[in-house]
Amino acid sequence: MRKQEIVFNPPIPTFTASRAGRPLTSISGANNTGKSLVLKYIKQQLGRAAYLIGPNRFYHVYHFSSGMRHPNEIDQFENQFHQSFAQEEQNQEQNFFDLNRIIIGLNNRGREQLFGLCGDLLGCKLSMKQLEDDNELSVRYIDMDGQNISVGSTGTRLLMTLLGICMDDRFSTVLIDEPELGLSPKVQQALMSFLIDQMERTKYFPHLAGVFVATHSHIFLNRNDIEGNFVVSKDAERVTLSQVRTVADFHRLQFNLLGNSLESLFLPSAILVTEGKTDAEYIDRVMGVRFPNRRISVTSSGGDPKKKIQGLREAFGDLARSPLRNRIFVVLDSIHQPGLSQELIGMGVLPENIVTWDRNGIEYVYPPSLVGTTFGCPTERAGEIQIVDDVISLNGISRKKNELKSEILNRIDGMTPLPDEFERKLMDRIRSAVE
Repeated sequence: MRKQEIVFNPPIPTFTASRAGRPLTSISGANNTGKSLVLKYIKQQLGRAAYLIGPNRFYHVYHFSSGMRHPNEIDQFENQFHQSFAQEEQNQEQNFFDLNRIIIGLNNRGREQLFGLCGDLLGCKLSMKQLEDDNELSVRYIDMDGQNISVGSTGTRLLMTLLGICMDDRFSTVLIDEPELGLSPKVQQALMSFLIDQMERTKYFPHLAGVFVATHSHIFLNRNDIEGNFVVSKDAERVTLSQVRTVADFHRLQFNLLGNSLESLFLPSAILVTEGKTDAEYIDRVMGVRFPNRRISVTSSGGDPKKKIQGLREAFGDLARSPLRNRIFVVLDSIHQPGLSQELIGMGVLPENIVTWDRNGIEYVYPPSLVGTTFGCPTERAGEIQIVDDVISLNGISRKKNELKSEILNRIDGMTPLPDEFERKLMDRIRSAVE
């Protein structure tokens, strides 16, 4: 697909204008959807006042000699960018600034600020030193806690490159392709916190009106302004930028960047709270055979779902604002405490995640084929079971609840048909949340 054949929705000039004056715009999406291309078109739209930091920014730096900014280097960069962007057969990801050029181009105050800021974010001390102490014309190097930065962390040099370019007052906009490259999650979080802190940005980058990032990391999502997040998707030659509008959209985006799996955080994919133990054991078995690659936690509340939900609130905070919210389910019998559903909703459970069976008893949503086999009757008669206290009867045959439960759990597998009510009310919602 050639660049001139690509159609952007919205058009790049419209998108860029809509983000004018916004401090941070985060662009995410799957591989090969056009995130980097979007940044390049935005750079082309904004011109020489914008700088695109490509992902190819791994540089070694040893010694620094004296130097100064070349008066025409921005024009040179601009020409190089347009030349490489015009090449249809190549996807250039270069970064025209290396760390050596950045350090030489800063004035003394700028270098001190850069070293101080990086040191604070990384928890180390950075300074410029002479290679020969008794020779004032000696070449210099960056000292990091007593060693040359050239043998120190690659992430330190990468962070310094990002922040050094942001400090360049010739640019009012900086676009960063994959800011997470080479940075530990802790440093990513520190950098992101800095980028969205308006006071800190004004202190170090008063000239910087906007930052655009294209990222695969959930850490670089804009949490201060959820509408500052966009998801890129591609269909043939059409590239679409979809704006995140709601907290639910934001949470879905977070999970997508985590592989749509809470297991990556060693958390279950979903949490189901039931009223009784038998309900929990049956639903847990169904989840195990239907979602063998997901860890879905099913727990009995002992008749008090509110107590379990309160425990989740204490563990995860306000459920109404939690990314876990659409993955927490409560399963109720048809007969339950009056007003219970409204109380659960008030505690943060989504109304659509409260499942109430049509009849009182989990046995009514056992697989009809297995119920029919147990009671020696056609599958279509499974719904005719009678429940009196602890005994289930049908077709002249009786089983205690635990006996029937054990038979059902032993026979069920991933191909066993489930009642329509079970599929519609519970399975469809679980499937939507975890797949």
